[in-house]
Amino acid sequence: MTLVLVTGASGFLGSVVVDQLLEAGYKVRGTARLSKLARLQSAYAPFGDKFEAVAVDDLATSDLTEAFKGVDALIHVGSPLPGAAEAQVVLNGAISGTERALEFAAVARVKKIVLTSSIVTLAHPNDFWTDKTVGENDWNPQTYEEAIKPGVPSFEVYGASKKLAEVVVWNFAKKHPEIDVATVHPPFLYGPSGRGQVIDTPSNGTNDLVYNLISGPKGRPVPDQFPNVPAFINVADAARAHVAALKTSPSDKPKRIIAIGGEFTWREAVEYLMKARPDLRERLPDINSPDTEKGLKTISFDTSSAKRLVGLDKYIGWQETVEATLDDSIKREKELGITAAA
Repeated sequence: MTLVLVTGASGFLGSVVVDQLLEAGYKVRGTARLSKLARLQSAYAPFGDKFEAVAVDDLATSDLTEAFKGVDALIHVGSPLPGAAEAQVVLNGAISGTERALEFAAVARVKKIVLTSSIVTLAHPNDFWTDKTVGENDWNPQTYEEAIKPGVPSFEVYGASKKLAEVVVWNFAKKHPEIDVATVHPPFLYGPSGRGQVIDTPSNGTNDLVYNLISGPKGRPVPDQFPNVPAFINVADAARAHVAALKTSPSDKPKRIIAIGGEFTWREAVEYLMKARPDLRERLPDINSPDTEKGLKTISFDTSSAKRLVGLDKYIGWQETVEATLDDSIKREKELGITAAA
């Protein structure tokens, strides 16, 4: 049975990747910080010896020998989030963590590596509000030096961190042609989390953006919130791309899988929910507030690589994604004893 190591297994995407790997019959070893380890182990206890959790507090400095013992494939999901720390910390964490994971993967003679990348490695974030189209041969031109300049927005720092981590992967692939490598490039992720995600709030990460549609005072405007870029993917589809990437044919360079589920705006989401979910109507923003998203140009992505490489051409729609995300958050509200604001 193939053993797959998943970094960031207690996170949003990582937990869904673990779920799908187990469903597909893989054996999984997931990494998590020590503070989250017991809850991660408990979540997957029903899977017995098919799942194992290992503590890794810092990928960039930890000894990963035991984590990689007997591993056949690596899915490297874990990475610092935008705004989580100072620019240099985010950049160095992404770069060093990736370097370290790859170093141990090579020693362990791992056969396949899949890296969670992002659409932000394909273009500079400033280009996201243009009518450009980018694909698997395009790159974000940001450099380390540019990203650490004072005042650089956190999303640009995040973009640089993901780009530079992917550069590490490409350099690694040149030195280790015996290891097949793929990178997955999703946009903003929404949807229900996996059974192993460890959080103590109704939502977190990008799901906060969807949760904001039903949290806040009555009569508030439709949130003028980041991202105005409407590209999205359901986290289940993003995980599907990662799992399918394990079975792609070997190639002489990393395969870049660009997977986009579609587009929607926050106003469209509110308009849809007003009709589809009368139970949430009192929690939704005022649909008559000024439309700040109208007329915005946004970048387009060539997703042919997802169909060609992993057969992904049908995606969960934004309407189902938004509803499922909110239902997941409402379920957590009840578990946490949180009462919706009147």
